[in-house]
Amino acid sequence: MERRVGLRGRTDFGVIAHDGILVSRCRGIEISPTGIIVDRGRTIGAHHQGLLQRLTLTLPERIHPITAWARPIWSRGSQQAFRFVRMCDADRLTLAEHLDVLTLRGALVA
Repeated sequence: MERRVGLRGRTDFGVIAHDGILVSRCRGIEISPTGIIVDRGRTIGAHHQGLLQRLTLTLPERIHPITAWARPIWSRGSQQAFRFVRMCDADRLTLAEHLDVLTLRGALVA
């Protein structure tokens, strides 16, 4: 059973995942107001399954990155899904603007 609600868009931007000591450079490939799917570029091991990770999102339209705290939901191969747990209101608005840009480009996912 899938729980997809709201807008989701295909995208491509840099994401840095901080999990305690480990720092991973990833690519954001799909995003929604509530979460993100990243491609880590390699198979995901147990050490990438922490309870909470700090994600730094470098959106193409912005100079400064946004920060979100997120928890892992699932992982398949090199892809991993996160649900946003905490994000400041300004960053949430920036994310909504990025989704608007994706809407104009026709990059939404059904």
